[in-house]
Amino acid sequence: MPWITINRRQQSIKARGKSQGGQLKVIVFVALLLLLIAWSIWGSDIEKKIYGAQPNTGKIGAEILLNYSGTTSDLVIGHVLPNSPAARAGLKSGDKILGLDGKIISSPEIATTILSSKKTGDTLNITVLRDNQNKEIHVYLSPLALRDKALKSKSSSTGIHILAMFIFLKIAALMFFIIYRNIEIRMQAVLFFAFVIVVIGSFMGIYSPVDAFFSIKFNTISLLLGMYIISTILDQAGFFDYVAYRIYRFAGSDRTKIMILFCIITYIFSLLVNNLTTIMVIVPMTLSLADRIGFDPRPIVIGEVISSNIGGASTMVGDFPNMLIASGAGIGFNQFIVFMMPMCMILFGIMLLYLKARLDYFGDIEEEDDGRDDKFYGQRLERERFIQPKFTIKERRTIKRALFILIHMLVLFSLSDLLSLNPSAIALAGGLSIFLFSGMNKSLLLRQIYFNDVFFFTGLFIIVGGLEASGLLQYITDFIMTISMGKPWLCCMVVMWVAAFFTAFLSAGPTTALFFPIVAGIGAMPSHNIIWWSLSLGVLAGSSATVIGATAGPVATTLVENFSSKYPLVMKSGIGVKGVIDMKDSIKTNIGKRFSFRQFSGLGIPIAFVFLIVSNIYIMLLNMAY
Repeated sequence: MPWITINRRQQSIKARGKSQGGQLKVIVFVALLLLLIAWSIWGSDIEKKIYGAQPNTGKIGAEILLNYSGTTSDLVIGHVLPNSPAARAGLKSGDKILGLDGKIISSPEIATTILSSKKTGDTLNITVLRDNQNKEIHVYLSPLALRDKALKSKSSSTGIHILAMFIFLKIAALMFFIIYRNIEIRMQAVLFFAFVIVVIGSFMGIYSPVDAFFSIKFNTISLLLGMYIISTILDQAGFFDYVAYRIYRFAGSDRTKIMILFCIITYIFSLLVNNLTTIMVIVPMTLSLADRIGFDPRPIVIGEVISSNIGGASTMVGDFPNMLIASGAGIGFNQFIVFMMPMCMILFGIMLLYLKARLDYFGDIEEEDDGRDDKFYGQRLERERFIQPKFTIKERRTIKRALFILIHMLVLFSLSDLLSLNPSAIALAGGLSIFLFSGMNKSLLLRQIYFNDVFFFTGLFIIVGGLEASGLLQYITDFIMTISMGKPWLCCMVVMWVAAFFTAFLSAGPTTALFFPIVAGIGAMPSHNIIWWSLSLGVLAGSSATVIGATAGPVATTLVENFSSKYPLVMKSGIGVKGVIDMKDSIKTNIGKRFSFRQFSGLGIPIAFVFLIVSNIYIMLLNMAY
């Protein structure tokens, strides 16, 4: 019939349109990845050309001059740029240089050789003679804020900067408050307020769209996106489901064994895979097993969230905070393995011991008898059918390819310092390779990649750049240096505890993005990146204290509440035996189906304090050793 032919033709046109639209998205995405790879290689050179470089001051931001006095010649510090690494560390014009990194300096050539071997993120130890006294000064070669260089060429008055500081601070506070109240809309809120700050900054002449563009840390975004691609493909191929199923079958009905096994696998996955993917795979398995055996899953879910935080803090690519620290401060993959992983494994063991002792924190699950026996029985049978995941030939091939590429990425990460490779370029190249050759539907993969985080952190970098351009972050930096009295070890302690407090309420990603320029501006820093380990450990403790301390927290609580609402289960509300309310009242008020901020914090805050105390001891030992 004619109308049938026309209808089929219309359906064919629609299907062809969807296919072409999907192909176009794939082409745009591949082009974006190639552009980011190119930017990771040449982006810094472009930035320097646009903003210009300061002449004759080198990496430390100070001139090194050869001063002739009679028959002798000395190396002295000449002009010191304001807000440069040299100025922040306390170097002054006229200081006589006696040594660099413990080596006696007898000629400018030796000084040039030592300085040329230094890169962003390193610490240069300078011995100087000032007022007939030898002084040891540690100059941290922080990534200079090029936006500050642009601001120096502008004629904005101090009053304009103070006004901008006040306005930007109110905007940022409002944004963080909105995120705190409704984390689901955090991407939209950040992008909106980023736009507002750029508009106001441009109008006031202190923060232009160009400044905003270069405030985005593209290397961190690239590293994040590359690892997202790998984890998404492994997830879609069923790799995580299969591993979780094997643990599920091995655990039996021993609740302690269940907790330890699921926390261990969560920690292992989080070393390389983004925390959100790990939690979305592990938590449903935990809930299903808890329903079978009849125990409250919330203590174990809290353990899994904290385990994902610890795993993410153990490596360079485990979570966003470490990615930002690594790409921004120039810290290599191996340094995270040496300095962070052993400490995180100790904290992981402490967490397991604590959770084992507090496993009865919430109580047991009780079935809600609402008279719907037939429906309940059907749901029970449905949950009992826990079938082993089966792989298709295509999925097996995809998993093998993804693991092959991931292993080679890890090898390149570990050799990146020796080969002068950019970790973000490695992550993007690996992600692009598996995306093109995984054998899976590329359009479907694009829908599964969590781009919200990419847009969120892009907007967040713009907002932090505005706060930095206004001068607010420099005041905070100066305040931290003042209260630490110039002592590097005390400065590390202050950074750790303050970062932990902010993380508990602002989440790990925003706190790290906010604190990065603050820490980068601190002059009195110990060597071996100890200040950055302090920041990472502080963020780890704070992210484990509350349910909103990390992105995985709200996701896990939503999964628990959805599960308890879907099935006839009632979980005790309480915080210990004395806090358990009457079960009938719980059913009426639906309290037994909730996972509250207070319940998470009841376990998380003590763990966070223990983490901070142990981390303090560790940082103190590092300061003593180096």
